[in-house]
Amino acid sequence: MRKTEETARAICGLDLRARGIRDEEVPALVDRFWPVLANEIRQGIAVGAWPFSAAEIEALTQEYQRLLARKR
Repeated sequence: MRKTEETARAICGLDLRARGIRDEEVPALVDRFWPVLANEIRQGIAVGAWPFSAAEIEALTQEYQRLLARKR
């Protein structure tokens, strides 16, 4: 799970910066949204504990998509 989290955080930061999110905002947003990317990476397979419910991931995914759509 640790490697998945690290990868998800890196991708999330790249996505946010590519959408024009200010650098000072990125760390807090990565902390919030990395599970969205981790869920995509894991594709339903969890190595170790997966601490997020389907409902949490769905809500975060919708919020993340709205954020990315708004910024450009």
